[in-house]
Amino acid sequence: MEVWYATITHPETGVGLWLRYTIIAPRSGEPYCELWGFYFDLDNKKTFAGKRRVSADRLGRERDDGALVRIGDAWLSEGHLEGRVHDEGGRALEWSFDFEPADRCFQHIPRALRPRSEQHVSTVCTPNLSVPFTGSATLDGDVIEFDRVRGSQAHLWGRTHSQSWSWAHCDSFEGHPDAVFEGLAARARVAGIPAPPLTFTYLRYDGRDLEFNSLKHSWRAKSRYEMPAWAFSAHNDDFKIVGAARALPERMVQVTYEDPDGSRRFCANSEIADMAIELFGKQQGNWRHIDSLMCLRSAHLEFGRRDPFVEVPIAF
Repeated sequence: MEVWYATITHPETGVGLWLRYTIIAPRSGEPYCELWGFYFDLDNKKTFAGKRRVSADRLGRERDDGALVRIGDAWLSEGHLEGRVHDEGGRALEWSFDFEPADRCFQHIPRALRPRSEQHVSTVCTPNLSVPFTGSATLDGDVIEFDRVRGSQAHLWGRTHSQSWSWAHCDSFEGHPDAVFEGLAARARVAGIPAPPLTFTYLRYDGRDLEFNSLKHSWRAKSRYEMPAWAFSAHNDDFKIVGAARALPERMVQVTYEDPDGSRRFCANSEIADMAIELFGKQQGNWRHIDSLMCLRSAHLEFGRRDPFVEVPIAF
């Protein structure tokens, strides 16, 4: 399987978008492609979840017109994405965005773990962790314009999803316009036995890259995730973060991931979640509080596992 996705939240209206392009080659059956689009409304009056599945012969040629992936008439390149999906009621979501590529790709998983992760489960990276998006999204004829609004674009590939996971992203902390958080906690099986979750986190703060996702630091990090909240802590030699992300169930959508081996994972996602982080620095051997970061209703949060989340209806 191979997945490209983007997330972005409109600062004036609070509308959150999750846009997903997928290629699946199942062990049994024909390969196929899917386009997903989600629109999160704070008042839950216009929340939308739609998808379109097409056969693999609708997959465009690699680098066709600069596209990294082309599914029918929808495509994503290193600086553009667009598409259109309908829900079962006939409502339509359409989007078209240009974005400025980042100068480096963010790697969630330590280099030593990536080959094994890719071979046995899956791995993820974010080529554009927090970059300006300009364009529009249209739902039921209503257009929302985005003018250099920061968003994220990521890439996932591998054989299957983890047993369970939590993921969060935020680049809209109050009073900290340049701060960016990216975090992932995932649990896999080792010799058929569920292993403790590994936690990979990163914070850009005051122009510095505070990384807590080396092999040593990810083993030491702590996570507890149970929808609708993820609490975490991590530290390196100089800094420590303690934080949590949470979304109200009514501000989430639940969808079904189909893995190539035929198994399923259920995913509860929100692009209008809350997040808080406390940052500490080491001084004379002790942790001293540096700052508090807060974001309300514009963080991005996801949970995944084998069993459905009873609190959230399954969209598809």
